Amino acid sequence: MPYDSAATRARILNAAINEFTVYGLSGARIERIAEAADANKRSIYVYFGDKEGLFTAALHRVITELIEAVPLTEDDLPGYAGRMFDYMVGQPQALRMHLWRHLQRPSAGPDAAEVYAQKIEAMTRGGPSEATGNLPATDLLVLVIGLAQSWLISPVDLLTAAGGGDPYSPERLAAHRAAIVEAARRLCTPR
Repeated sequence: MPYDSAATRARILNAAINEFTVYGLSGARIERIAEAADANKRSIYVYFGDKEGLFTAALHRVITELIEAVPLTEDDLPGYAGRMFDYMVGQPQALRMHLWRHLQRPSAGPDAAEVYAQKIEAMTRGGPSEATGNLPATDLLVLVIGLAQSWLISPVDLLTAAGGGDPYSPERLAAHRAAIVEAARRLCTPR
């Protein structure tokens, strides 16, 4: 069977995403990635240059998939917050990779600044308005994204303190999703 470089590259990238999700850039090991991808270490260096290049490629894929799956809708930030929460619950590697990026290589991965700039411009035509709850658009967007991530990055002790039970049960996640959407709606509502 002929060698399929595209398939090998895809296997390496998938294995790298799994490795970086668990260990971050510093803790990830090329040997484990190669073994999980059923590839040799040399292939990793040929396709991605080095471990940092592989981390950047993994971030690019994970973040690009997130942006495509959950488009930022400036006219429905509460819905956006709910959809973002749903995506992160279903694709936990997205949040973990984002956190590793923030901790270890803030400038790595795709540059989404232009996407955010366009949305913020659409939200702020004419200055803070009822559409932004009279808050600066950048601050509002940061708060909405923070709401979407909050449950998943909070201490488990906090999540279980009030009601006990499994904080990741479908019922509890649905209740928290509703709270996120309502909080975002309130943020977007002028006072």
